[in-house]
Amino acid sequence: MEAILYITGGIALLALAWLFISIARAVSGISPLLTEVRNDIHTVVADVDDLKAQILPILNNVNGITSNVSSITAGVQNQMITVHETIDDALDVIRGTLDDVERLKNDVVATVEGPVSLVRETTGGVVGTAAKVINVVWKLVGVARRNGVGKVKREEG
Repeated sequence: MEAILYITGGIALLALAWLFISIARAVSGISPLLTEVRNDIHTVVADVDDLKAQILPILNNVNGITSNVSSITAGVQNQMITVHETIDDALDVIRGTLDDVERLKNDVVATVEGPVSLVRETTGGVVGTAAKVINVVWKLVGVARRNGVGKVKREEG
């Protein structure tokens, strides 16, 4: 029985040795794989650093462009407000001028209307009769001119 125990112990030791050898082979097979993964990670980190180095100036340019566009937009907005105010002022001046013209027209009408109404009221009197006579004479002269009265005819010879 003792021999069986020795044999069983030897088999157990051989199995344990075989387990350690298998683990060592597995670890030695994983070591190059881990080295490759580590190298790949270093490559990815280097590529990301290169990208970052290339993208940062672009982002700074975009920030600068955005800032410039904002300032230009603000300037244009201020100019448009100024133009709008100028147009409003010009329209106010035009409205005032139109009001002045309307007032002057009313003053002229009122100034002319007085003498005209006076002449109308006196049409039955001397002034009205003289005005009617002048008007009739004027019409007769115009009709005579149209009809050719008073023109000298040439004879062709």
